[in-house]
Amino acid sequence: MGRTLNDYLQRSKRADSDGVRQARVVFDQAYAIARQVIELREKHGLTQLELAKLSGVPQSQISRIERGVTAPTTTTVAKIATALGADLQLVEHERVGA
Repeated sequence: MGRTLNDYLQRSKRADSDGVRQARVVFDQAYAIARQVIELREKHGLTQLELAKLSGVPQSQISRIERGVTAPTTTTVAKIATALGADLQLVEHERVGA
């Protein structure tokens, strides 16, 4: 039976390195933004192309944001949020290992 990603992460020293932990934080943040954009876009019944027209952000960039392959700038997120009738908020989170 193959190992799962969680098995690897639990057993790998490299997976516990500072670099990997920092990369994971960036990924988690991009993924959280992606989930919120998708949820709000679908809630408003918009396609990516329609959101692009409303926000002034290219559809290709919205696609990359929703797939979590890019970490958008604050300006880009603000444009998308405005188009979706949403606010940007800083939300305190629990620190891992604290």
